[in-house]
Amino acid sequence: MTYDYIIVGSGFGGSVSALRLSKKGYKVLVVEKGKWYAANDFPKTNWNFKKWLWMPSLRFFGIMKLSVFKHIAIISGTGVGGGSLVYANTLPTPKTAFFKSGSWKDLNDWENELKPYYKEALRMLGATKNPQLFDADLGLKKVSEDLGIAERFDPTWVAVFFGTPNQTQKDPYFNGEGPERSGCNFCGACMTGCRYNAKNTLDKNYLYLAQKHGAEILAENEVIDVQPINANDGSQGYEVSLKSSTKLFKKHQKIKAQGVIFSGGVLGTVKLLLKLKKSSLPNLSDKLGEDIRSNNETLVSVTGLDKSKNYSKGVAIGSILDTDENSHLEICRYGEGSNAWKLVH
Repeated sequence: MTYDYIIVGSGFGGSVSALRLSKKGYKVLVVEKGKWYAANDFPKTNWNFKKWLWMPSLRFFGIMKLSVFKHIAIISGTGVGGGSLVYANTLPTPKTAFFKSGSWKDLNDWENELKPYYKEALRMLGATKNPQLFDADLGLKKVSEDLGIAERFDPTWVAVFFGTPNQTQKDPYFNGEGPERSGCNFCGACMTGCRYNAKNTLDKNYLYLAQKHGAEILAENEVIDVQPINANDGSQGYEVSLKSSTKLFKKHQKIKAQGVIFSGGVLGTVKLLLKLKKSSLPNLSDKLGEDIRSNNETLVSVTGLDKSKNYSKGVAIGSILDTDENSHLEICRYGEGSNAWKLVH
């Protein structure tokens, strides 16, 4: 089988590429090492490690991979939809200072250049302001008042369909072209996987529509090699080698494509490209792997002693407090009973 494009990874980058290319008529294959997940496949709490964590060596095939390095631990997503399955749905647009920082700041007026694309992404992901605050959010609001910065507190913009809680209705976003959706019931379990069809994960928008335009998705497979066909410059296409990411006896296959798009996130794409630079793609830039950074988040555990409060109720991140020009606080919650993180504190 030969494709115009093979896309490695089905997260935010891969899903957008899949839709844009398939709409232009290209034959597209998306390769994802994680699994397809239906609502019933997600765990009820994060104590169900087998369904929550991605640790194939332990036969855990969940939606969250935890990579521990010397000075940092990184959370990333696996499964069809990538990080959207496990992220906290928040969609903040960067402030002006962000666009005026970094070595690339003078190359363009990035804030205005990218504005229409942020707008389109927010539309595609069904972004809306969180309509209801709960105990944890109200606690953060009280903090803002105590600090004298109440005007900097705000509900978050989130990729969630609120509608009527637990009530299913026809596609509310794409003129009936998308899947049915159900209203959020504020269970707080967004980051263990939404079991109520309310979270706007990529399999319900970009990937769903890409498939309607002919894109194919191959789950539970990992790209292990990319070889140029005949010419070293890839002008005649590539042969992509895959292996099963979930089976004990790894089945291998090779697929040809005119082009390959690497969208496996930093921990997938960069690792793979560094490997390929030593073998089949030696002309990759020597700068590969440099200037890697995190998203500057620090997770801090907070305990409440008031037993009358329910801190699990709401969406994963329902409010935000801009503490200064460069920093902000968010309340990050899991659903009731999902306190497995206490093992690492």
